Amino acid sequence: MSPGAITELVGHASSGRTSVFTACLRDVTARGALAAFVDTDHVFDPVGAGRAGVELSRVLWVRCGHRLDRALRAVDLLVRCPGFALVGLDTGDVTPRMTLAMAYRLKLAVRRTGTALVVVSGHRVVASGATLAFAARRSHVAWTGPRPAPNRLEAIETALEVMRARARVPELRPGAVHHVRLRA
Repeated sequence: MSPGAITELVGHASSGRTSVFTACLRDVTARGALAAFVDTDHVFDPVGAGRAGVELSRVLWVRCGHRLDRALRAVDLLVRCPGFALVGLDTGDVTPRMTLAMAYRLKLAVRRTGTALVVVSGHRVVASGATLAFAARRSHVAWTGPRPAPNRLEAIETALEVMRARARVPELRPGAVHHVRLRA
């Protein structure tokens, strides 16, 4: 996640993409900054996010009633508002069609305001408008509880493969894989 840039987190359902975004929300709100989350398919779990360390009083949650057009308009407005360190868009299971003009418009808006825009979806939607793009896949799940059948989730490890990186950082070269362990 980069201030003034667009980052894409893509992956199938249960790949860990939403958990990684929740960790981004936690980091932003922990330092006292404000964040906005545009939730197209009502996937945000505020109780789980609170348990993960997100300071919910610092998050504006916009629910769009399964309407991608409303979600894109909300994101367009939010990235132009000064004061948000992070704006997130979760497109849910449906990947929207974003025109090149819309992607460019968002790119210019985040550059002007210094806001980090993170788009969470099943497939890439911003394309060349994104500075960073990561593909998420679940690499390991740890369970805890009484044996022989532990029944509580302890942690999830997600592998993030760099798909696109405009920054000249050696760790972010396309094809590099980074593992993130998130505790439940």
